[in-house]
Amino acid sequence: MILTSAQYSSTLLRMDEMDTLLTTRQLQDLLQVNRITIYRMLNDGRLQGFKVGGQWRFSRQTIEGWLRDQRAGLEIETPPPVEGGATSSAQTLPLSCIQAIQDIFAEALGVAAITTAVDGTPLTAISNSCEFCNLILDTEAGKQRCMTSWRVAAGRPGATPQLVTCHAGLRYVWGRIEVQGNFVAATYAGQFLQKPPDGGGWSDRIAELSAAVSLGGQDLCACLERIPVLNEVRQEQIPRLLQRVTATFSEIGEERLNLLVRLQRIAEITGLGG
Repeated sequence: MILTSAQYSSTLLRMDEMDTLLTTRQLQDLLQVNRITIYRMLNDGRLQGFKVGGQWRFSRQTIEGWLRDQRAGLEIETPPPVEGGATSSAQTLPLSCIQAIQDIFAEALGVAAITTAVDGTPLTAISNSCEFCNLILDTEAGKQRCMTSWRVAAGRPGATPQLVTCHAGLRYVWGRIEVQGNFVAATYAGQFLQKPPDGGGWSDRIAELSAAVSLGGQDLCACLERIPVLNEVRQEQIPRLLQRVTATFSEIGEERLNLLVRLQRIAEITGLGG
């Protein structure tokens, strides 16, 4: 059916009453993006619109539904209410992304890696862990001792990755993850030795450790021989690469926080925040 000009205008008016139509400029202001981004989102299917007299129009209801979907995909658990909306914390980190990068980093260097909150609580699953540490971590007492080691390390001053010794006598390097200048998490890379465990008080250490975590000393001794021993070149490589990894994690957290803040502001503008 072909509509007359009057019928066409009347139809658009009824549509506008039922569902407000946005111009490209209004959508730019709403999403806080430029015109090129709007057209790019139309081309790749992220936005839907239609042309009226050669000009793009967008359903406000559809846009609001799309915004709800975006917010749901990026929602963080119980974000702390502060001025400006979302704030920097370990909760702003996209942990699935952090886990994937951490896994690759650990495997490439042949060491273990884990990311924790500042208080030592694990945020990711440990990557590439050695058998010796797996035995310890499988016990509640061992897990608590490891968390204490991580918490104590994170309490040390300094911005660059640092080499430390854990409660079990293994070496590792840790680095800070900062978002908006706030120390929100730490990544640890290690579970290695600087020289083979021949003597050097290891017998006494194994005896103390097995008693503390209720493990058989023979099992720990057997796994001790399989802990990676790194040469000086590898030991120097770990802190350098870890600094790049934690810097990347910090940037990812910053970008995600900025996006969360933007979505919160959009929600306030559109009335979706309630």
